[in-house]
Amino acid sequence: MSIHAPPSNYMLRNMSEVTIPDHVSWFPQTIGWKIVAAILIVVALYYVIQSIRLWWNNRYRREAMALMSVMQASINSTSMPLSWPLDVFEVMKAVLIYLNPQKNNTFGDQFLNDLDEYRSPQTTLFNDDLGQKWMRSLVQKQCLLSKQELSALMTLCQQWLVEHGELHLKKNGGQNVV
Repeated sequence: MSIHAPPSNYMLRNMSEVTIPDHVSWFPQTIGWKIVAAILIVVALYYVIQSIRLWWNNRYRREAMALMSVMQASINSTSMPLSWPLDVFEVMKAVLIYLNPQKNNTFGDQFLNDLDEYRSPQTTLFNDDLGQKWMRSLVQKQCLLSKQELSALMTLCQQWLVEHGELHLKKNGGQNVV
């Protein structure tokens, strides 16, 4: 480490050293910019909190979609076990109970109608021939779903999981009407 010494050149002896200017702050100097910064921070925090809340509230969707994706991938690779229609039913039933705990005893046509209540307008209905056969296959061993029907059912369920919305109740004279 060298010690600073004055220049030895005779031409530089009378020169004074350059002073370093003061540090310029990045923090706003006026109250207006401080208010704008505070508003931007509050808005950013609001959107972050809303995003986290949406992510947290949709965790059931991600879990159900992961299960359905695993089952969908294994349809093509292995022979179809008899329990798959029941597994699909259990996943969809768990989602329906999460959305509305009062629906824990529904089965058959009522279960299919409950799923249809949450569907988006562009989604096909559950309460059709495939849905009816699915419900019959759960209680009758001789009424089995084919591999193509099970694949179509799982695709319908995955579409429903992605697109379903909240149930909107209309007030009708004090009674809730779906």
